[in-house]
Amino acid sequence: MLNSCYPGDPISASDTDVVTTFYNPDANFASKTTYAMPDSVIYFDDSGITTGGNGALNNQILTAINNNMQNFGYTPEPDPNAADVHIVALTTKTKWVGGSCYPSYWGGYWYPYYGWCYPVAYSYETGTLLIVMLDPSTAGPNTDSQPMWLAGINGLLTGSTASVSRINSTIKQAFDQSSDYLKK
Repeated sequence: MLNSCYPGDPISASDTDVVTTFYNPDANFASKTTYAMPDSVIYFDDSGITTGGNGALNNQILTAINNNMQNFGYTPEPDPNAADVHIVALTTKTKWVGGSCYPSYWGGYWYPYYGWCYPVAYSYETGTLLIVMLDPSTAGPNTDSQPMWLAGINGLLTGSTASVSRINSTIKQAFDQSSDYLKK
């Protein structure tokens, strides 16, 4: 049996943030200079799809994406029909519930008695932010178009609050690790 621990326990939600990015190798990033983005984040939860969600969180996510797009040389385009790329932010939040049983060795084990245990129940929420860059010239309802770029930030929305610094740093990390092809 293997056991391990995390040095400096306890860990916080920010210790488990994961930033992953993917890009379409066939996409022509060099020709894209303008972008359009909706004024709200799309939220997926148990009740379905909504927009707006937490106003402060919504605004901070959109501000961080806008700042990074502009820092990478893109210009915001108010007319989505004239933009070279569309940026969409989506979030999901999932509640996980589980249980376990910690065995007690008091009294020992003998056949057919195998001891007893302390039952433990737990629950936690995980949240993920997806940032999707689409080429509107290839996207459409009847096409099988792929995103040009996708960033998945898992853990960002975990915990009771997502701090401004966590939002800014993880979104910046997504752009920084994609700078080879995104930056102008």
